[in-house]
Amino acid sequence: MIFEMQGPEKLFFGKNVRHQLPHLLPDGNVFIICGHHSKKLLEEELLPELAGKKVEIFTGFPAEAPLDITDKALSAARAMNARSIIGWGGGSCIDAAKTVASLLDSGISATEAFRTDLSLGQRSCFFAALPTTAGTAAEMTPNAVLCDPETGIKKSLRGTAMFADAALIDPELLNGAPDEVIFSSGFDALTQGIESTISAKADAMTMMLSIEGTFLTWQALQLYSDNCKSDKVYEDLARGCMLSGAAFVRSGLGAAHGIGHPISGLKGVPHGVCCAILLAEVLKWNLPVARPRMEQLSLRLGMNSSEEFIEAVMELRRKCHLPENFKEWGLAPQDFPFVVKNCRSGSMKSNPRPFSDEEVASLLEKLI
Repeated sequence: MIFEMQGPEKLFFGKNVRHQLPHLLPDGNVFIICGHHSKKLLEEELLPELAGKKVEIFTGFPAEAPLDITDKALSAARAMNARSIIGWGGGSCIDAAKTVASLLDSGISATEAFRTDLSLGQRSCFFAALPTTAGTAAEMTPNAVLCDPETGIKKSLRGTAMFADAALIDPELLNGAPDEVIFSSGFDALTQGIESTISAKADAMTMMLSIEGTFLTWQALQLYSDNCKSDKVYEDLARGCMLSGAAFVRSGLGAAHGIGHPISGLKGVPHGVCCAILLAEVLKWNLPVARPRMEQLSLRLGMNSSEEFIEAVMELRRKCHLPENFKEWGLAPQDFPFVVKNCRSGSMKSNPRPFSDEEVASLLEKLI
């Protein structure tokens, strides 16, 4: 069997690897998309090392990257003739930066690319990603998840241009993130590891990565929820997310992600929270066909059965103070047709057990 793995051209992992970024940048202007909480660190730490370069910092992205703000960032990067694009933040910042880098010299807007499902295969500038959450694994993947505020549709732009020239995963950047961010993004990473393990497209290579990624994320979330916030916990969260991300680039994900995206786009539910709410019910649905792989995962996590594992997922969700349904966001039966119509992504195709439209609606009924 031939295993072909794709990912960032260069991958750096470990405490303080962020300090290698200035040495990687080519000549030319630098455009940085970052979260509000990262801006001070960038100004204090990175900008002095970039003396002599023209640098612009763009902030203001919400938890999901909307098209209109992404296009504002794209226009700003074009106006300054940026030659390096840096995404430093959570998944929305990195996804927006990917989009800006991929479209920078194309003359095409993010909105146009999104609405025409444009595949992005070439990029003419340098792109680096530095995550400040351990959740989306956006720094590892060839896609950017964006949301159209006009329609509520959330989906991915895709293409090899989305792979970073350099991904710098520094666990120290997680330190200081609010608990709710750690728990929500952590459940996203956990769901990615679990779904890539049982995916219909999983193979021996991806399972090696996804099972270990799931184990690291699981252990770290357990410790963090017990108020253990050590360097080792942050490192395991970051490493677990990285491994699961490397796996699902090849294996794909599953229905928790497929169903979660339209709910997130329509109702504004944070993506990791969607994953936390949906995961156990999706696992119960998949159990009849995915038991052998779920048993492998259960054993790695020190459990005796898939049923025990699913119960433990629900208990960890409770420990992480994440909701068990969508009641808070008002998801209702009249929303089901939108969710059903817009959930048919690649994630649904790689789910091990197919869902009919009626079966998706039936699952949602349990969670409102």
